[in-house]
Amino acid sequence: MEHRKPVIILLGPQGSGKGTQGKRLAQKLEIPYLESGKLLRDEIASKSELGNQFAEVINSGGHLDDDDINAFMKSKLQETLAAFGGFVLDGFPRSQGQADASDAVAMPSHVILIDIPDQESIHRLSARRECPKDGKVYNMITDPPKDDETCDDCAARLIQRVDDTPSGIQKRLDWYHNDTKPLIERYEAQGVLHRIDGTPSIDAVEQSVREIFA
Repeated sequence: MEHRKPVIILLGPQGSGKGTQGKRLAQKLEIPYLESGKLLRDEIASKSELGNQFAEVINSGGHLDDDDINAFMKSKLQETLAAFGGFVLDGFPRSQGQADASDAVAMPSHVILIDIPDQESIHRLSARRECPKDGKVYNMITDPPKDDETCDDCAARLIQRVDDTPSGIQKRLDWYHNDTKPLIERYEAQGVLHRIDGTPSIDAVEQSVREIFA
């Protein structure tokens, strides 16, 4: 399918800052930023028939099948592509089967891998805090609250996620490396992969990303 605007997929380990960079890039290119986890949460919050089905699986401790995620995301991608001509996609695909589904809607024009070492990811995520009331996320190193350990918006005491421990983070990183390595090879073979060092400052990484589209 032809498209006039970029179709961009973001890859990167937890804590790499790809969400921040994705939002900034989408704003610069005037295309939507799509984060799969938020789309799923919004669908569940809407209490639609599909959202209720997702909630039932998740609340019972299960995992959504690739077929369900693929059908849901393909619908969102098709709607966005028809309306805007392009998008920045974060959190999907995460497997070869999901990549097949994404490619069936639109082949990516750019796949941006924002990479950081595992130890940097553990360092950053160990400093992550979340507001228990509104869900706003802070990082005590890169994006701290104005007042120590309290939310800027509602002054609630910030909490640390139970899985933001070094062992929990490493487990998620192991899953990421296992799932993402084939995707990196896939998109490298397609000639659309761009590797970015995610260890410098947020603004420096943003400049590196922007140079891809200069």
